Amino acid sequence: MTSKLWLIGMMSSGKTKVGRRLSERSGFPLVDTDDQIVEQAGMTIPQIFATHGEPAFRSMESEEVARIAGRSERLVVATGGGAILDKANRTLMRETGLVVWLKPSIASLIAKGKTKNRPLLLGHADLASRYTEIWEARKHLYEEAAHMSIPMDGKTRRQAAEEIWRLWQAP
Repeated sequence: MTSKLWLIGMMSSGKTKVGRRLSERSGFPLVDTDDQIVEQAGMTIPQIFATHGEPAFRSMESEEVARIAGRSERLVVATGGGAILDKANRTLMRETGLVVWLKPSIASLIAKGKTKNRPLLLGHADLASRYTEIWEARKHLYEEAAHMSIPMDGKTRRQAAEEIWRLWQAP
């Protein structure tokens, strides 16, 4: 079993919820990179984007990924949807653990329609087009970063967590 389990995927793909289930199942702490950034910055992610811009947020995100990668204990890590944008992040995640891409269909992401605290979706009337645009820009990066992908459609978060747990334990 590798020391860290990195969960990657689009916003609203279930990384935090599946991460909670995996943390409960494994007994390993869950670290959510977005939560850590919010705590350290003292502002929400939309506030960080509005005040400092996306590049500043991505820099904070990369610092957080590096900090987590440097920790010695076993962890379940729920990353932000854009953590894979930085090649150094993709490399660190792959080198320090198992990287699992939670992969719901675009249709299921759009059906959720969550825009709260999603700065990349704010101000976009056509969520379907925006999700598709982000998906197309990032898909190859998720593929590059991930050791494996877990299709999420038709699965509960618990079922996905159990599937990942079995794979993580495999020799």
